[in-house]
Amino acid sequence: MTKTNRRRFLKRTGVTATGLAVLGAGTASAERYGIPIVSTRGHFDDDGNLTAGHTQTGYDTTGDVPGVDTGCVDELTVFIHGWHKSGDTPEQNAKDKFLSAKNNLEAAGYDGALVGYSWDNDAGGGVDFGWGEAQTVAQKNGVKLAQFAVDLKYYCPNATLRFSSHSLGAQVLLSSLRSLDVTSWWTDRGYEVDSVHMLGAAQDNEAPTTEWMDTYNAITDQTTATFNYHNEADDVLQWVYNTIEFDQALGETGYEDGNTPAPNYVEYDATSQVGDDHSNYLDTLGDEIVYHMNHVSSYV
Repeated sequence: MTKTNRRRFLKRTGVTATGLAVLGAGTASAERYGIPIVSTRGHFDDDGNLTAGHTQTGYDTTGDVPGVDTGCVDELTVFIHGWHKSGDTPEQNAKDKFLSAKNNLEAAGYDGALVGYSWDNDAGGGVDFGWGEAQTVAQKNGVKLAQFAVDLKYYCPNATLRFSSHSLGAQVLLSSLRSLDVTSWWTDRGYEVDSVHMLGAAQDNEAPTTEWMDTYNAITDQTTATFNYHNEADDVLQWVYNTIEFDQALGETGYEDGNTPAPNYVEYDATSQVGDDHSNYLDTLGDEIVYHMNHVSSYV
């Protein structure tokens, strides 16, 4: 199917229980970059509301994203960046993170395709630096990422699909799994995200356990295996969760003691490798991530 015909076909509907289109949602163009990008930048305002002309499931691309823009690939990893709390270049910082993910994973032996997922991580402001609004936007991006997964699997049903995230990107990622878990087109065909890799997850540490049954079920049913790389020395997560959330982060402590995690959920203590630098996960854990990608069946 040509790119033009593919885009026309993506405009069809066929809505599921979650509002995801069975045959895909229309995509628009984003600025081309050296790494293919799925983008929802500008889709939300500072209060976390959809802006004019954007829909709950819509997303943009740079025009070179495998599956929805070009031909299929055997394996595709979607990397989701985290929160942007300072400075005036959030989009460029996201691109820099995508490049770091690509370079570090490829250096560790990853030979699949990598796509960046770019979202409005700089929403809001005030005494919490926009943390509350950024969480709202992250959660609302889950259904958009889920739509991309549906679109990819429609065109490339045999492609291996992986998700990886840094920091607040974990909330986008887990929200997408919850959306997929109630999407009949996806579940009826037995599709899964082959592996999930969360780095320094800025997400409550109860999330993958029976305390949050919707997330527990989504991890269990919609992923082959989910890996959480946590770091007790992460001072950014300590600040955000101890000071703002009055809680503890999954990326700092691992899942909450005394709770039962999903059976295919795996933890890796990265404290000795990452240290107190919240931006250091990709630079230090490439080998571990790629090893886990290549040995998923050993953990389930």
